[in-house]
Amino acid sequence: MVTSGIGKLREKLSRPLRPLWGWHSRRLLIGGLAALCLFVLYQVIAPFLISSTVVRESMERAVAEWTGHDVSIEGAPDIRFWPEPRITLRDITIRKQSEGTERLLGRVSRLSASFDLFEAVIGQPEFKDFRLTDPEIYFLREADGRLSWANDGRLSRAVKDVRPEANGQSLSVEDEAPIGNVSISNGAFEINDAASGHVTRFSAINGTLDWPWLSRGLGMKAEALLNGRKVVFDVGSTQPLLLLSGRSGNLSGSVASDLFIGRFSGVANFAAHAFLSGDAELSVPDLSAAITWSGISFSGAERLKSLSLAARLVTNENALRFENLSLGLDNAKATGILDLLLPPGRLPRLTGTLAFDQVDFSALLAAVAPRAAGDPPRKLRAGLELDLRLSAQQAMLGPFQLSEAAVSVMNVGDQSRVDILDSDFETGRLTGRIATTKNGSGGAGIAFRLAVQDADFGTIFKHLALAGPLPLARGSLDLSLDIDRPLTTPAWRDAKGTIHFRTGQGTLSGVDLAGIRRLAGTRPYFTLGEAGGNDLPFDSIDISAHLANGSADIREGRMVTPGETLSLSGVVPYANNSMALSASIQPKVQDAAKGGSAAPLIVFVGGSWPDPVIWPVSQTPPDTLQ
Repeated sequence: MVTSGIGKLREKLSRPLRPLWGWHSRRLLIGGLAALCLFVLYQVIAPFLISSTVVRESMERAVAEWTGHDVSIEGAPDIRFWPEPRITLRDITIRKQSEGTERLLGRVSRLSASFDLFEAVIGQPEFKDFRLTDPEIYFLREADGRLSWANDGRLSRAVKDVRPEANGQSLSVEDEAPIGNVSISNGAFEINDAASGHVTRFSAINGTLDWPWLSRGLGMKAEALLNGRKVVFDVGSTQPLLLLSGRSGNLSGSVASDLFIGRFSGVANFAAHAFLSGDAELSVPDLSAAITWSGISFSGAERLKSLSLAARLVTNENALRFENLSLGLDNAKATGILDLLLPPGRLPRLTGTLAFDQVDFSALLAAVAPRAAGDPPRKLRAGLELDLRLSAQQAMLGPFQLSEAAVSVMNVGDQSRVDILDSDFETGRLTGRIATTKNGSGGAGIAFRLAVQDADFGTIFKHLALAGPLPLARGSLDLSLDIDRPLTTPAWRDAKGTIHFRTGQGTLSGVDLAGIRRLAGTRPYFTLGEAGGNDLPFDSIDISAHLANGSADIREGRMVTPGETLSLSGVVPYANNSMALSASIQPKVQDAAKGGSAAPLIVFVGGSWPDPVIWPVSQTPPDTLQ
């Protein structure tokens, strides 16, 4: 049975092929075999036809032509033909001669590139698909934002002659050249900013650059170390030469590390002010760590934990607008519009409006509040002018909560000002200002103004955790302070100014006038606590004082109770919680029919708060009617 099957198979195989299939298949097979033989023969023979000297000199010439600078190659070249023709050069150094000096532009430990065998055979090899090992590139960013590296080489000519074309770029035939895939291993990239003197260095760079031709788009995926932290780049542009020339070009991609993630898609310009126009997102989970890592001095940042931002960036001449801005600071969310103005010859200015659902104004004041001479510099404020309008449904200011708050922030030149234009505060209203001033001698100072109207001072004193006899009533406060030194605790203590406090009906805790009268008739002195702990009802309080050198000089103080009037004058050195006051207690009405009322009483109040010592000075008997 098996023998029969084999016989049939042999019979079928021995039949002649059909004429149509036979001739065509034989021709194809013979042609393919011939092409394969020629290719193998070419690969075997071509290396013997290629001059390694020509390839090396062409490679050296190509590097010099690309950069336009002097190139020295110390190591011997290595040429291999399998699996592809590739030349490797070692110890390459690129230098720039300028005004009799020499500046190092870059060095490469090993540079390899592939080339076409046929072009090499005819003595005109063209290189592509570069691999750079341990490259170090040094850029100088000119004051106008251009990167000064290439001189009069092919890349420089392409950067100068490139023209925008729709969403891409175009070059003349003379400037066009292939690049291919560029692989970087353990590289370093340094940018020295001529305007600021700041040096930015990327190290341990590993990645790939996909740039088929100079006129085509570019894609880059790489990772690097910046200030000791790993940063991952994934960017692309259809107009890379326009970007290198300091003009506007398409750019999209992301930059990420363990501290932040940023994304952008739109148009960029890396000239003096680095404009961006497009959709941008930024997320910073640990803002304090990110600011420390970046080296930016941002006073008040220690109060903030996270930052998120999303906006549509629009560039208009010397302005960058953040449209449809969504901003997150910790748990606070804000929306609005901001403009970053970049006028020639002046500092950048940030203007606009932001509406928060909630915000901590304490951190804001720490970051942008004006400073006097002697304060440590704050780079954010020193390098940026501000003109902002902020609003918040809920806002924290120290231990207090404001609602429906409106704040203005201005920082122009050496003048700074923060205004609380309006806010609901403890069932009343609060406004205020802190601003820089100049005294007569030309020195810098700080002006602080605060106005509280019809607020619950019982709750205010509770939030401040103040102890002792305090008025529990609705009232108003006007405070004006001038500070002639940096904003420190001693500066606030020695501030000069005025204070005016007034209330309506309320109670004064821990003050018993009847007990004071009783002890004044029997003892030479006693403490306020010994007189009793009853609360004193009053109809009104009105006190004005001058503040200077840590003391309040009370020129006029009056408290009206249902039966008496208490007048105060003297000095309260609040810096050490002491006091030296003269108090006069006058009865309102004397009733002769009842034999007279309580006599006027004058006492001296001294010692320390909240339990001062009282010395009776006189107790005049009341007059009787004749």
